Amino acid sequence: MMPFSSWQYFRAMAPIDHVIDAFLDEEKTRLLHYTTSDRHDVWSVHSQRRFANMIASSSESKLNGVINKGGEEVHHWDSIQLLPSKRYVRKLVMRYNARLEMATNAELEDDNLANLIGYLFTSSSRGLSEDALDPSLSCIVTYRVPPPLRDAGNNDNPSPNSQIDDSFDNLLLNMRIYPHHNDVGVAKVWEAGAALSEYIIHNPHVINGRHVVELGAGVGFTGLIAAACCGAKSVHMTDYTVSTLVNLAYNVDSNQLWLQRREVGPNVVSVGHLEWGELAESNTDLKTVSAIINADVILAADVVYAIECIPHLISTVHKFLSSSNRKIALFATTHRNRNTFQLFEDELEKNAIVCDYKSQDLVPSLFPCYFNQPRSDVRICVMRLRQTYQQDV
Repeated sequence: MMPFSSWQYFRAMAPIDHVIDAFLDEEKTRLLHYTTSDRHDVWSVHSQRRFANMIASSSESKLNGVINKGGEEVHHWDSIQLLPSKRYVRKLVMRYNARLEMATNAELEDDNLANLIGYLFTSSSRGLSEDALDPSLSCIVTYRVPPPLRDAGNNDNPSPNSQIDDSFDNLLLNMRIYPHHNDVGVAKVWEAGAALSEYIIHNPHVINGRHVVELGAGVGFTGLIAAACCGAKSVHMTDYTVSTLVNLAYNVDSNQLWLQRREVGPNVVSVGHLEWGELAESNTDLKTVSAIINADVILAADVVYAIECIPHLISTVHKFLSSSNRKIALFATTHRNRNTFQLFEDELEKNAIVCDYKSQDLVPSLFPCYFNQPRSDVRICVMRLRQTYQQDV
């Protein structure tokens, strides 16, 4: 069985065969509940209709279709605003159709799926597709986030906060991304960001009651998790390119209701500009400088990738840790290049920063994000200055 549902894979824009394989697993499970006479094949018209309904459920609109005389819902695809990219949806339904033909030697029978294919190709001919990989085209990925934990300071036996409304819609975090943009800060939720989010959800005492600054926040996923699930007093998310900061602010603003439903105040999460190594310079965002001075924890995910940036990154971390022996930095680093990672560790040593790597063996995988690189390539580490080092996080 696939570890996530087909809906979760689809809304995260996972590789299309993950979506289809998970859907077929669900159909096989569903068939077990039918009597022999009522049982349908996993590729039957009934299954095809459910696949179409799953795609339609990603719409922002609640009015996805009308009921025909046979009692079946007919979707009007031209009036549905799909949240995943149209290019992705087209690849998905075409792959589903190809696998159906290979498995059954038959064509689609469900009108909704057939109409969706027609609509996608018609819109393509009108220039509405994303075949050109237009960097200005955005879409929405969605993740199901567990309810925040009560007693976040006690990691022995955390449990869902019974005061929080954990209805399905309130668990969904929508993130705007630009999948074809050349700015990595807006392109996706990166694997290390997902891993760091999973770690702090499992260890909320690291964040609970503390002021947090995130470096290289990207689309803002980890910072929003810290605020909504881990009890942070404040979360100030930083990055440096204009496109990333604009998109980051958008994701914070568009998720205000989601934050509010999790009892996060309107001023808890903020966004600011920061280029690493500039903390003492006059052109640094004063709001960011203030946030770093007052912060207890720095978060950073997937920021160890460009060799020329690593000395500036570690310089920023050192300045932060030097201001108080109570401060920590919590990093999630994806191990891609040995030389880059070696420079990272050399800079830590040069700045007398101790890095305590944490096991993820007991940390549940909550978000379907590990496709380009496995979760095992991501390392979680807690950093302190050598003279203040304690293994208590």
